[in-house]
Amino acid sequence: MTTPKAPKTDVGRPTTARAWLAANYSIPARAVAVIGVLASAWGMVIAVGDTEGENPASWLMFIGPALAGAFPTLELAWRRDHDLSMATVTSRWFVFPLFGALGAVIVMAVTEIVMRASGAMAAAQAADKWHYWFAVDGPPMPSVMFGLLGYAAGLLLAIVFFVLVLWPLQVILRPKQAIAENMMDTGESSFRRNRAALMLGPFIVIDAFVIAIAITQELGWLVVVSILAEVAMVAVAASLQRVDKQRHGEAPLPTGVELGRNDDS
Repeated sequence: MTTPKAPKTDVGRPTTARAWLAANYSIPARAVAVIGVLASAWGMVIAVGDTEGENPASWLMFIGPALAGAFPTLELAWRRDHDLSMATVTSRWFVFPLFGALGAVIVMAVTEIVMRASGAMAAAQAADKWHYWFAVDGPPMPSVMFGLLGYAAGLLLAIVFFVLVLWPLQVILRPKQAIAENMMDTGESSFRRNRAALMLGPFIVIDAFVIAIAITQELGWLVVVSILAEVAMVAVAASLQRVDKQRHGEAPLPTGVELGRNDDS
C-alpha cells in the first residue's frame, strides 16, 4: 500500500494575507505611511487658508498618501531580497496605495470636521466663495476626493518607477534573477532570448500609455502607429521568450504563452 503524496505547496511564499503583509510591508514603509498620512492632514489645515492655491504645502493632501503608497515599490531599488517579477510586484502597486489613501481619508476627514466645527472653513469660504480648494459649491467632503487622488498618484508613481527604473536595471544588472523570477528558462541556450524579451517589457507598458493618451487627445495617426508598435513588440516578446515549463507546471499559476520552440532555432 502506497502512502499518498502530500499536496505541493508554494514553499517560501506567504500563504496568508497577514504573512504577506509581514513579509512585504517593511518597517520603513510603515513609517513613511504614517508620516504621509499625517502630512495630508497638515496639508489640509494649510489649504483652508490657501484661498488662491499658491502654497505648495497644500499639495500634501494627496502627495502624502501618494508617497505612502509608492514607497513600498520605491524601496525595492535597494532591497535585493525581494522578488521583482510582475506577478509579485503588481500586488504592491494596488494594495499599499490603498493603505495610504484610506489613512489619509480618515485623518483628513477628521481634520475637515474640526475645521468646519471651529468655523475656520466657513471664514475662508466667506472671504472667497471661489476658494481654490474648498469652493462653496464644491463637493461636500473634499477630503475623500483628495484621498482618492492620492491613491491614483501613488499607484501611478509606483508603476512608473518600476517600469522606468527597477525593471530595466534588474534586467541589465541581474538578468539571471529576472529570468528566474519570471519563470523563464534559465539555461544558457535561452539566456539571450529571454533577456531580450524582458527588455521589451518596459517599452510595451510605455506604449500602452501612449495609446491611451493618443485616444484621449484624438490623435488618429498616433493611435494607429502606437497600436501597430504594441502588437509588434508583444509578438516579438512572445516569440523570443522560453518559459520554464517545469516551474510553470508546479506553480499555482496559469501556464504562460510561448510561441517559439524551446531551443535556439
